[in-house]
Parts: sequence; structure tokens; C-alpha cells
Amino acid sequence: MTLTAVRLPGPAGTLAGWTAGPVAPTGAPLVLIHPINTRGLVWADVAELLAADRTVLMPDLRAHGDSDATGDLGLDPWTDDVEAFMDAAGLDGPFHVAGGSLGGSLAVCLADRRRGSVLSVTGMGSALHFPDLDPEGSTAMFTELGVAGAFRAAFSGPGTFGPGVDPELVERGIALANPNDVDTVVRVWKATVTSDSRDRAAGLDVPALVITGEHDATCTPALGLEMARSLGTEQVIVPGVGHLPMLERPQRIAFLLGRLLAEAEAAGRPGQS
Repeated sequence: MTLTAVRLPGPAGTLAGWTAGPVAPTGAPLVLIHPINTRGLVWADVAELLAADRTVLMPDLRAHGDSDATGDLGLDPWTDDVEAFMDAAGLDGPFHVAGGSLGGSLAVCLADRRRGSVLSVTGMGSALHFPDLDPEGSTAMFTELGVAGAFRAAFSGPGTFGPGVDPELVERGIALANPNDVDTVVRVWKATVTSDSRDRAAGLDVPALVITGEHDATCTPALGLEMARSLGTEQVIVPGVGHLPMLERPQRIAFLLGRLLAEAEAAGRPGQS
């Protein structure tokens, strides 16, 4: 698989990201939205397994990765970023969308905006709201440890990855973490944990899937089940995995996603309700 780096004018500064796929795709495009405080390349292993027959888009949301850290943060501004990335790629027909953590909530927001075009929605380690997370909870940790130190502590602790994770995978996760300063990372956290997309999920009539790691301490299995019920679909629990199943079990995730994509394309009707 060849990844192509992309930079483009976004709604609030430059957006960056990656695309992959064949010269002549036969499947509908797939948009992959990263978890907060990571970047589009968190999906690279999954994209490699799914890009043989379709275009895959992996944007860096504003204040993440190589995108500018400018403008407002929240569900609507970040969804604006995804749409700008799609528009720049010429994606104007039916498509699939999947997201990790808040990316799953953003996938729901995108599906709500484009009900006539979305073929399927997947949330992975995701929730529609975050009732148990403190908006002020990360400020002290990032102030005390700095961005790099705080992410090292978070990625090395329980819940981000499953028990017994390979230390090399932890290092890879840290390398994919948000490179911005403390103020930006804290703003991202606060915008995330105060968000609520439950109203956007209401009435979506589209093939959907919610995938949750058994040991996810951020978007817990209970919150994943709530999301699945809101979307009228099933929840798949991945054993031995934490909050980032796209890194821990890319082959399993690609299988589950690929099956949903095939079923949705066979049905051939984007949700309209």
C-alpha cells in the first residue's frame, strides 16, 4: 500500500492527512477518523488491509497531527474538517465512515449531515457522550508532566491497551500522540469530554457497528453498548484489547469493518431517515 500525504486549506487553517487506495477503486470510499490526541496514521495498519479495492481517507483533525492548531474545537468544527478533507479528495458519492474514540462520535455527526450518502457507520472504542470523564481532569497531569510525559503515562497505564501489550506497540502509540503544546491538548480534552452526539444518532437508518475493547477504560463497554443501541446495531467486544483496537488488533478490525462494508454495499441504500 502506498500512503499519499495531503495538505490542504481547511476551515480554520491547514489540514493534513493521508490517502491510500488503488488507481481504479471498485468499492465505495472509506473515511477513517482518528481518536482524539492521536493522528490519522493510527489507522495505517487497518487501511493497508482495506485499501486494495477502495480509497481510504485518514485526515488529521485540527489541533492534531500535522494540521494547524487553530479555530474552535468540538463536534461541528471537527466534522467540518472531515468534510473539507473529503471535498478536497473529490468524494461526493456514497461512502463509509468509521472512527475511533471521539472519532466514532464524529462519524455519527458526519452521517447525520450526509444522510443521503453514507453507506455505513462504525464506532470503535467509542461513545456518544462521556458522563464519567472530568473536563478538568487532564489539566494537572499535562501541566505537571508535559505533553510527552503525560501521554507516556496514559499509554503505559491500564485501559489504553490491553494487559500484556507489547512494549513496542506502546512506543508506537506514543509516537502517534498529539504533538501540540499543553494548552492545545487540554483544549482538545475539554472539547471532547463535554461533547454529546446522542441527538445526531437519533433516526439514523444506516448499517452500523460498534466495536469495543474488553479493557477500554475511556469508552467503556457499557458506553459502547449504549451507542450500539442508539444506532440500532450490535456491539462486538474484542477480548484482551483496550481503547485502541485499530493498533492492537488491526487484522480483526479490518475483518469486521470489511464485512460491514461488503454487507452495506450489497444493500446499496444510504440511510435517509
